[in-house]
Amino acid sequence: MNKTGIALAVALAMGAGAAGAATVNGVSFAGGAYFEVGDVYEGTLASDGKLAITAPGQILAGVGRIDNFKDSQGNVTWSRGQNGVFLSYWFDGYKTQAINSAVPATPPFNVLFSGGSIHFYTSATEFVPTGSFAADKATISAGNLWVDATGATTRLCTAADNCVDGVGTPIALDSFILSGSLGSIGSGAGNGLLNFTGGPAQLYLDTNAFPGGSDAALGSSFNSGSATAGYAASGSIDIRGVALPEPATLSVMGLALLGMAGMRRRKAA
Repeated sequence: MNKTGIALAVALAMGAGAAGAATVNGVSFAGGAYFEVGDVYEGTLASDGKLAITAPGQILAGVGRIDNFKDSQGNVTWSRGQNGVFLSYWFDGYKTQAINSAVPATPPFNVLFSGGSIHFYTSATEFVPTGSFAADKATISAGNLWVDATGATTRLCTAADNCVDGVGTPIALDSFILSGSLGSIGSGAGNGLLNFTGGPAQLYLDTNAFPGGSDAALGSSFNSGSATAGYAASGSIDIRGVALPEPATLSVMGLALLGMAGMRRRKAA
């Protein structure tokens, strides 16, 4: 292949990657690394979100809103209300496996969760949390499904963890109560992994780019202050992932690669 042919094919492929952006249900994001920021309201499923996790076996549930998407350079590609749409989510199924502390009733507590699922929906009106998980879940689910996700394995329970479901249980969310108490959190943080499993945005977000073939990293910070909207705790959430370019962009990249292959065959002939 001559140098001109190589330069042309590479330029086409690079240009396609740079233009890789997608819009799903009015929410726009760039191909490549992205950073998703929003808020979260949470509590136990049994209390309809009003009480905090205090014992192994309890299920964590909650709701939230996504404020914006940013690309790898920090540029906002979509913000709440842009294109006339809002993006909200609800989650449940995070089972408390263990609550560990070196000194009982003294922070920091390490709280381990297994399982879990998160469901994102778009709507034409902004979601406002009411303090009832059941009611808020129904409101959010009345919108248009954007993407479904399940908790992915970050590590396995060890004997030292004393997980309720035993050694080898996959942990999907690892949280820390840094100050306060389990019932009244001064500050807390959590991290986990996600797999995207369904919905129209899955096509772009299901990239297996994170440990264990997971699709995104989940982080949160939370407390039991005055802004919980009736939930046991509230705070912020961020999701970091890697998005594929839109299909049209992938087609251009494919044509560029085919062009390179064709020039190679012509030279061989």
